[in-house]
Amino acid sequence: MAIIDCAQMIEPHWHWDCTPFVSQSYNRGDEFQEFGLKWYGFGFSTVTSPGWKMTGGKTLDQVPMDWFAGVATVIDLSGIVGAITKDVLLARLDGKSPRNLIVLKTGHADKTYNRHVGYWKEAPQITPDCARIMAERGYRHVAVDFPCDSVAARRPDGKGAIHNFNETFRQMVHGQGMLLTENCENLSAIEQDEVFFVSLPIAMPPTGSAPCRPIALTEWKSDSPELTDVSTPFVNHWRWKLELWTGRSLDNGDDREEQHFVLGGHGYTHCDAPCHMERDGATIHEMPNSGLDVFIRDAHIIDFSDLNLPQPITREMMAERAKKVKTGEHVILRSDLTNNLGYPSREWHLNAPNIEEDAAKWLAERGVSAVCLDFPQDYVARQMPYRHVKNEEFVTHHAIFRAGIPFVEDLRDLGRVTTKTPFLLAVPLRMTCVDGAPMRVVAVDW
Repeated sequence: MAIIDCAQMIEPHWHWDCTPFVSQSYNRGDEFQEFGLKWYGFGFSTVTSPGWKMTGGKTLDQVPMDWFAGVATVIDLSGIVGAITKDVLLARLDGKSPRNLIVLKTGHADKTYNRHVGYWKEAPQITPDCARIMAERGYRHVAVDFPCDSVAARRPDGKGAIHNFNETFRQMVHGQGMLLTENCENLSAIEQDEVFFVSLPIAMPPTGSAPCRPIALTEWKSDSPELTDVSTPFVNHWRWKLELWTGRSLDNGDDREEQHFVLGGHGYTHCDAPCHMERDGATIHEMPNSGLDVFIRDAHIIDFSDLNLPQPITREMMAERAKKVKTGEHVILRSDLTNNLGYPSREWHLNAPNIEEDAAKWLAERGVSAVCLDFPQDYVARQMPYRHVKNEEFVTHHAIFRAGIPFVEDLRDLGRVTTKTPFLLAVPLRMTCVDGAPMRVVAVDW
């Protein structure tokens, strides 16, 4: 199975007020390497729902998970001269099986970098009635490799604005009740008529727009898998460095509904690349396919939810309960800590289980592909709210990182997963930061 990365890299940009930043760095003398992200409602690969600009429209959390991930029809619209009309689209839809997702590939983002004004000025135009045609065929989510936003004038004289014809198309997509992922790239790499397409928004409070990392899988086991979201959404928190607030609001007379955030560090559902705590450890970009080939694969859930917490997980306990885990699989350690206490609880650290160093070494020796869990794995983490904890004190992290193995952290709802051996769609945002990224994680029961 190939995993095709269809997301634009999140980096500083002249138009979009969305940018990654480094919150801690070895180069500055810090003890850790940590990513940060500022999100002001829109930019790069983004998924939007009707509630983004329509009063009463559905927000992203109000639609089923199979609108974000599933078998998708792929329509090749490259080489079209003039606007993409309903007749052009209908000709290419002829004989296609009904699906929830549809991918329209024009090749535009592959030819024109999004830092160039030509990305907007030369974007292919698609007529609004195409949205109606797709809705009538039963599609619920449309993905495109071009922009649908206009560029506002920023000069004092009002010049420099770029009107985008495709804003009316996006409006019609939402008017038909559908989702839209725009600013995809690398869709030209998709050669099949159908793929398993995934465009998962980062888990946030109710909102109509969120960053995502669209991907395409060239193989899948079932056309109708059961999808269980196991991500912890953003909330203002006493411990993690997050500022979360409502930006523009339809209730205030603005033209859209947005949640904004500034995240500085490793909280909520995210991944850790080894360089997060190991100065010479691999970055997320050095991992196969920038991490996608590592994080998206078969997994095995190991249940520790019966433990009376807090309690250490020893090597013997790990060896007994995880003995069926195969080399190259993810191991998912379930404690139900987040479900029982709530993620914002101050008791979350104090009542967590912890993986003893020797138990972590057992996992490393087993050759797991990633360690995924719903609790803070190091015993010393419970002291973080009260004192500065040094890098070398995170012995569990280091035992895993030194084997070149990453973490997927801060999961929840693992008890809702209907199989002990799910396929894990753990999709990190594509950012210029090197030590990890925010993630949306979905367990798949094929």
